[in-house]
Formats: sequence, C-alpha cells, structure tokens
Amino acid sequence: MRKALIGIQILLVLVLSGCLKDERYEDQDMGITITDIPAVAFPQTSKSPLKVGITGQAAALAVDGPLVTLETSGSAAADVKITLAYDQSLVTAAAGLTPMPPGTFSLNTLNVVIPAGSKSYQDLKLTVTNSDVLDPNKQYGVGIKISAVDQGFQIAKNQSTIVIAFTIKNRYDGVYLLKGRHTRPTLDYPYETEMEMRTTGPGSVEFWWPEVKSAGHPIGQGPGNDLSWYGEAVSPVVDFSLANNQVTNVRNVGAGGPPIDIYSGPGSGQGRFVSDPVPTNRKMYVYFRYNANDARAFLDTLVFLRPRQ
Repeated sequence: MRKALIGIQILLVLVLSGCLKDERYEDQDMGITITDIPAVAFPQTSKSPLKVGITGQAAALAVDGPLVTLETSGSAAADVKITLAYDQSLVTAAAGLTPMPPGTFSLNTLNVVIPAGSKSYQDLKLTVTNSDVLDPNKQYGVGIKISAVDQGFQIAKNQSTIVIAFTIKNRYDGVYLLKGRHTRPTLDYPYETEMEMRTTGPGSVEFWWPEVKSAGHPIGQGPGNDLSWYGEAVSPVVDFSLANNQVTNVRNVGAGGPPIDIYSGPGSGQGRFVSDPVPTNRKMYVYFRYNANDARAFLDTLVFLRPRQ
C-alpha cells in the first residue's frame, strides 16, 4: 500500500513539473524564441516570371516594375537604401524565355530608397526602348536581383530575385468589335461579335474568337445575329505592311482547311489598318475569300475596343 502511494506521488510530481515546463515554454521563459529578423524582398517572387504584354513600337514604353518591400513587423525608423542589379542568368534558367538584348531596357533606378515610416517601394518602372525590333514569336525576359541593403536589413534569400517576361504584341493586336457579312448566297447574313486579333508575327495577326475559345471566324446564320463557324479548319491570318498598314495577304493556317486569299470582287482593294492616337478610332478592314471564290468571301470591319490581356 505504501509503495502504491509513493508511486502516485511521483506521478503527480512529474505531471505538475511537465505543466510548469509547458507554461514556461509558452511564456518563452524556456525553449527557443523566434525573433524578428528584418529583411528586404520582392514579394512577387512566387509569381515569377511576371508576364507583361506590350505592343511593338519604336517609341520607348514603360511598364510597372516589381514591388520592393521590407519584411518586418514594423516600418523602418530611417531611410532604407536598396541596391538592385540586372541578372540575365535568371532569364536563361527560365523555360521558354530569351534574355532581352543589352541596351533595349532599363529600370528607372537601381538605387531604391524606402523612406522612414514606410514599408514598400512601388515606383519601379522598366522601360523598353524599342520593342518594334523584337521578335513577336519570342518571349523576352529581364532578370533583377537585390544585391545590397543597409540599416541592418538582410536580403530575403527566397525572395531576392525576380524575372519580368515580355510578350511582344504588334500594333494590330487587340480586342475588336467585328462587323461583317458573308457573300455566299443563302448565307449572306451579317454578323457582329467581339474578336481578338492575336499577334503571330511582326505584321501578322490571327482571328481568335473568344466565344468558341479558338482561332477561327464566325458566319451569320440568320437575321438575328445567330452565329456559327466552320471550325478551326478556317483560321485566317492577316498580313499587314509595316510601311503603310495595308493588307498584303490573308491566309489560312487551319489544318485541312481551304486556301484563303484576298477578296477581289466589288469593293475589294480596301484592306488596311487605320491607325489613330485615339484607340477607339482605330479600325481594320479585312476582305478575304476561300477557294478563290468571291462568292465565298467575308467582308469585315473591326473597330478597336481595348488592348488584349
């Protein structure tokens, strides 16, 4: 009986001492204490490469650069100076990206200052000096890294680099309101729908119909704008002259589809892109036919609505 009582007393001591240790651990009197280690970071690193679509143009074009933040529980007591550097090896390591040629890009500053009382810098801009010379069939990238920081801040190892990726869109790229009609007897109904004109080359765009989520072109099925299409087999691509914005060719890239060329019937010869500083004044006139038959033609007018994302 005495041995049993002694055993119970020992067990109670162990339990009580365990509770005390747990309480002291939770109060951080014992155990490991996690302290706040202030660091500087690119918080968008997890989304890298950050993809930006730009329209090819000779003039310089600026886009938003990455956000730079202080990873700390409070704001800085004094100005924090951060030095950035280009690192194109980051682009080389990213699948499907080509490093932007030297001299074709620049950040507005490589010396970022996050002022006292603040926790971020949001004013980085990356300028592309001449996107017109870039190949729209490639995706380009610019790699940026944090190379130095002061005021006792560290560089966050897992958020110290980022890549900005550029998809080059030519001047004809965008979302348009397509209005037109087919010339085929019994199918010569008008049609109206939103159409994306997607870059396929320096002066080429393809019809991409969001309603069917595919390359292709609609056809009217009745007077009430009832639309259908021939499927992906009829996928027109329009070629423009970069010198004067005239349509030089319309061709079919749909597998197994009929040949497509420029319409030659009444009202032909007007294929062109009308450029204007006011985006909603931009228009595209595209007249094409298939099987070399003017009675199988589409006469299209496209009015620019907005840039394509």
